[in-house]
Amino acid sequence: MEQQGKSKTRLVVLPFQPQEGQAYDGTGLAIHFLLGNIVAIHTGFKEFWFGWRVKKIFPEKTMLRAYCRGEGSRLDTTKIGKEQDIRYWLQGTIQQKDDKIQVLLELTDSKEEHIERTTDLTFKPKDQLTEFHKGFLAWLETCGLPLAGDQVAKALWHEKTTLESLDFLGRALKAFYLHSSWGEKGPLDLELLNQAVNAAPASYIAHDLKGWILYKNKDYKAAEESFRSALKLNSNGLGALAGLRWCAIYTNDEEKAYKWAAAKADIRGESRDAAKALVARKMNKDLI
Repeated sequence: MEQQGKSKTRLVVLPFQPQEGQAYDGTGLAIHFLLGNIVAIHTGFKEFWFGWRVKKIFPEKTMLRAYCRGEGSRLDTTKIGKEQDIRYWLQGTIQQKDDKIQVLLELTDSKEEHIERTTDLTFKPKDQLTEFHKGFLAWLETCGLPLAGDQVAKALWHEKTTLESLDFLGRALKAFYLHSSWGEKGPLDLELLNQAVNAAPASYIAHDLKGWILYKNKDYKAAEESFRSALKLNSNGLGALAGLRWCAIYTNDEEKAYKWAAAKADIRGESRDAAKALVARKMNKDLI
């Protein structure tokens, strides 16, 4: 399952499903979001978020809802991967046991005729997910997909969350995917995200997702505040930096847009000039 040469492939993190006998809640989607934030900084992959491709992976909203609950047929990741140029798929199941969660991870290589690697990790909010993050990175390395040495520290932020917050966050994330992918009218309700933040006020992923929901609602000032709160908790938060860049673009703040674009490029070791050129195109500006 080792990467070949210097070409970059895509890895998508699917929502995690409840194991048989485990009642559905938002935790599986929250863990999916957390791991998506880790994978996004992996410089061996193209930056790629599940939210960019929801409707192409799940053509109908009922399919996404069923999948999140562990219902319906299994995705044919080999077929979809070849059609959409997605090589790796990370999926899994969860089972809550008292104050911790057992997470079964499965990595599939759609190019190599469905080669799979699995591992079982413990997810404990009390240790700020330190061991879960380390275990995930160690497993990626055994799969032939290690993070570059200088990227490892960026993936080991202290995520100060709770099981209650994760449940609220995951439910809000599903609503966000449905709203964004199927064009539901009106602004997204912030109640679930406010509950997630209240239950874990020092959670990076809660503030980050709140920023994206505010951004979706076109409340760019409030979104910027939420993204800035997220960055205080995780200075390498790629999602929050992307959000700040887009807020600056839509409020026509050229200086901030270039600043956040450059900071985001630095996280992934990419060209600042290319990042700034993208901003210039979006803002119809000429770089001098």
